[in-house]
Amino acid sequence: MNKQLFLPTLLIPEVYYPYSNEKGATANIIEKVAEDGFYRAVEIGSGYETSERKSILKTAESHNLIVTAWLTNLIIEKNLDVSALDSEVRREAVKYLKEALQAAAECGASNIAFISGLDPGINFRKDAFQSFYQTLCEVCEEAERFNMKVLVEPLDREAHKKRFLGPTSEAVALFEKVRVSYSNIGFAFDTAHAALNGESIYEALALAKPYINQLHFSNAVLNIDHNLYGDRHIRIGKPGFLDNREIGNILQAVKDIGIASDQGLRVSIEVRGSEKQALHENEKLLRVVLEKALLIHS
Repeated sequence: MNKQLFLPTLLIPEVYYPYSNEKGATANIIEKVAEDGFYRAVEIGSGYETSERKSILKTAESHNLIVTAWLTNLIIEKNLDVSALDSEVRREAVKYLKEALQAAAECGASNIAFISGLDPGINFRKDAFQSFYQTLCEVCEEAERFNMKVLVEPLDREAHKKRFLGPTSEAVALFEKVRVSYSNIGFAFDTAHAALNGESIYEALALAKPYINQLHFSNAVLNIDHNLYGDRHIRIGKPGFLDNREIGNILQAVKDIGIASDQGLRVSIEVRGSEKQALHENEKLLRVVLEKALLIHS
């Protein structure tokens, strides 16, 4: 069987946003989409009960799905700062992340993913860099016990989310430093944050090539005067910068650059489902976009 260049992936916490925190919902969603056979990977959240973790694992194993567990909601809910200047605050955050690894493993996750802390300002970024470096080394070491990769999603620094780790060049420098000791560090690339950081997505992809493990197609409004300015996980198209043509152009660039060509690059579309939508309506809409794009560029 030929290796698949792009692996269609479902970002459950966003696509099924109103439902994904319901007890048993994530396991049921994975079971349904696994039977459909389109997706090769799923992205889940954290905090599931033991019975749901077992169900997710069973479905993932029986359908050979790659599972990535996002710990971002844990960070937000617990107000954790993984790049804190205060060492005690940082250590407390690391403790929670390490504890979450076991639960992620019980879901069959081969990847965990999360974000940095808030930007402390230009005068303290060197300290935050060192703090986050320590966090990543400690989490990567613990993740090795579970044969997991640790993925970090750089966010926008000054536009909306205002997180410390944002610009691709700085993220690459950090991952390069971590990889000296730990090979299981990776980059979860998000188009919205690169655009909001004022970067060329194509140049950022080329720079981050050695570290990219998955790609989120996320739209953003770049006009600061617009009421939807920022990263709000809006639908593909106007008023954001990302449309179907741009998705195709980015996929072509990924092919030309040769990102993750040996393993296959996990690709998902990040559009937040609304309470007005039926359970699977958002997924169906996004699947059409993803299926068409991947069919052309695979």
